[in-house]
Amino acid sequence: MPQPQDNARAIFLILLIFWLATSPDSGPGLIAGPNLIKSRLARQRHALSVLNNTQWGDFAPRLADDPPEPETEPKYLNLTGFREEDKYVWEDLGRFKNRCEEWSKNAVGIPETAEPVWQNATGVVRGWWQRTNTSSPRYHSSYNLTEISPDVTWAGLNADWGRNVTGTEGKIMVRLEDNEDSATEPEETDKLILDKTEVKAREVSSTVTVDDVEGTGSSWEMRLHGVHWPRQGAMLLTTTSEKFAGIFGLPHLATRPDFFESSKALLNRTLDKALERKEQHTFTDQIDPWTSTLDAPGEAWNPSPHCEYVLYLQIHPLERDLVGVQPSLTGPENVAKAIQDIEDELRFPQGTGHRRIPPLQMSAVLFSPDCAFFLETKGPPAYAPADGRHLVGVKQEIFLHSVSTALLGLALIVFGQLQLLKLQMRETSTPSTLGRVSFYTGCMMLLADGMLFTGAAAWSFSASTTLLPSLAVTCVSFLSMTVGTFFLAEIHKVQEPEWRREERERERQNAAANTSNTATPPNSRQTPASNSPAASTTPPIIIPSDQDIDAEIAENANNNNTATLPAPVTAGTTAPTPQNLRSQLSNIFGRLLLAGICTLFLSLAAASWRPSWRFAYFNILLFAYLSLWVPQIYRNVYRNCRRALSWRFVIGQSVLRLLPIAYFYITPNNFAFAEPDYTAFAVLAGWVWIQIWILVAQSILGPRFGVPKGWMPEAWEYHPVLREDNIEAGGLPIGLVSTPSSPTSLERVRTGEEGKDKERKRTNTHVIDCAICREVLEVPVVKAGMEDPTAGGVAGVFARRMYMVTPCRHIFHSACLEGWMRFRLQCPICREELPPL
Repeated sequence: MPQPQDNARAIFLILLIFWLATSPDSGPGLIAGPNLIKSRLARQRHALSVLNNTQWGDFAPRLADDPPEPETEPKYLNLTGFREEDKYVWEDLGRFKNRCEEWSKNAVGIPETAEPVWQNATGVVRGWWQRTNTSSPRYHSSYNLTEISPDVTWAGLNADWGRNVTGTEGKIMVRLEDNEDSATEPEETDKLILDKTEVKAREVSSTVTVDDVEGTGSSWEMRLHGVHWPRQGAMLLTTTSEKFAGIFGLPHLATRPDFFESSKALLNRTLDKALERKEQHTFTDQIDPWTSTLDAPGEAWNPSPHCEYVLYLQIHPLERDLVGVQPSLTGPENVAKAIQDIEDELRFPQGTGHRRIPPLQMSAVLFSPDCAFFLETKGPPAYAPADGRHLVGVKQEIFLHSVSTALLGLALIVFGQLQLLKLQMRETSTPSTLGRVSFYTGCMMLLADGMLFTGAAAWSFSASTTLLPSLAVTCVSFLSMTVGTFFLAEIHKVQEPEWRREERERERQNAAANTSNTATPPNSRQTPASNSPAASTTPPIIIPSDQDIDAEIAENANNNNTATLPAPVTAGTTAPTPQNLRSQLSNIFGRLLLAGICTLFLSLAAASWRPSWRFAYFNILLFAYLSLWVPQIYRNVYRNCRRALSWRFVIGQSVLRLLPIAYFYITPNNFAFAEPDYTAFAVLAGWVWIQIWILVAQSILGPRFGVPKGWMPEAWEYHPVLREDNIEAGGLPIGLVSTPSSPTSLERVRTGEEGKDKERKRTNTHVIDCAICREVLEVPVVKAGMEDPTAGGVAGVFARRMYMVTPCRHIFHSACLEGWMRFRLQCPICREELPPL
């Protein structure tokens, strides 16, 4: 009969296959797919021909401030989204261009005397935006998409459009890819011949993430393509879809005639080459190269309507004191030369480092011609520098350097965790010490290391610049996971008999309850108790949890014929075979693997949730992860064990596992761009230290100090209160009993000065030699008829921590017996089995 875990695994696999088989296939199929691709390429080829046959001024729509009867007729383009009948908000195009020119003038000055800026804008910038409406509103019901793009089948035609920003302000992040190897205008034939100052325009692309913080709370990520004019530091990018031919009409959205000419020449050449490649590979390459949706296959077959964007970026000049140019040589040519030297050093390091790399700063204007709104970055002159500095970030080389440094730091942290684990394994190498460690604490650590290994391995597959640091994290996390798996297997081998004994006890209780319910009808009358002598109960058996004790229980039950308790269900069975242990471990590790995979996928999905939901999810996840000492606290209480792990391991693991979280929670410029949250980190760190202090209290005051007796099963108390009249506990330990006839009695009474303290007279201090270390052991014993003056207090707890009493009534130093029991669970004197600590 298969195990329940195997059945659950089979059911999960069947459900997964059923979900994959019944999921709707949105693709058009092998035959219809190439036909749809050819139809799309034909529309794009037509749009390119329109761009080739137009000039500056051919797209001059009616503006909002134009008189009712303008002197010249408005002009539109025969492009999707640029036609008059499409009803886009092109009457605000003049406002958009004016705003772009205003941003450029505020940043670099007038075009004739523009200040030098970064020539390569590859990097990441972030900032806040402010939303303003256009002259006339638009809604998704204002458009007829079947007329705008009649050959396209839209998904969710009547639903609200995506990327529709409704809040007044929010956050934006722009990842720019401005590679110098991209196509340029004029066309670059030889890098040694074409000087960088001769480059008029260059291809650029970016990934823009817009967070609608005060509106819907959603976050949208989109891909934009466009042109960069390096000398002016201006960039114009746009989205492209089946309802907006943005990249083909981009030159007409430029603010200057020279921008139009250079971008038109560049796009005519690059778009034609891209279409030729697509037309030659309609079967193998079916993705639209200018799609704005990151989920490109779904956008290709069943596009969903969303807001389109036109993005204008203006790079700001560098701070003069950071460039490193002498005050007497701060002319435009010298500043441009210094900027070029910095960029060359970043791309091809030669050892001529700078004191500090200037930040990458930009201002941006986003215009949505179909959803009718503007998004402008917050900064001077419209806002004070304290309210915002537009978009600020770092260049890609600096960003990748910070990522590599963080990954190397993470590798060192995991290596430290590995070393602490190895040292702890040396200290917990015996069955007695392994039985104290919580199995679930080890599972939580192993699960975290496994998820880190999976994430680092996935990162390594796609990493280029950060390959070596990511491989270091992958290797170290794999070693940590391997050692943790071995340690967990050893703990499982020792604690598995204890789990089976608990399972048998639960089955016995359930069987007894079912028997009593069936044997006694509800209306039957109880017979009076007979006067026969009561059956004697089975004497208690003290059995360590690191031994398989089925045979001992069965033998004891068979020898005691007068026992009233039934024999265990599994009595007489043999110990579990290594094959069974491996099967149980495989089931446990399979569950951990499934939990780790589900957590990883859920975390990836949470990255696109609303910010409040995303923060709550990650805070809850980290709170559960940092509760790794809670199972150990429970294990100490259940086993009545004061300390199972070394303080070096507990404190070291706590600090090392908090460090990566601290990097994302309290570091403003972390590579994940997570917002600092000092309050949340204080709560997480405080929760970890609370657990550590609970472990310290358990070690000093006892694991069950303050815990009601009925909450946990009875356990042997190695530190009892010794009384001369304690008959129920079997009397005093051997060696402390006073024998009046013996002249060499071991009892010595240390009496205090009379009248000094009456409470001292309630106890005698008995002196005995410890059988392990052969040193003197002083034991306080309460006199007969007296009350312990320190009962229930901390002072009494500390006094009782000096000695330990075994069930066989032998007494030793606490340190001596604890050291002995790390290796053998037998009394050093009589060899009787001892309950584990």
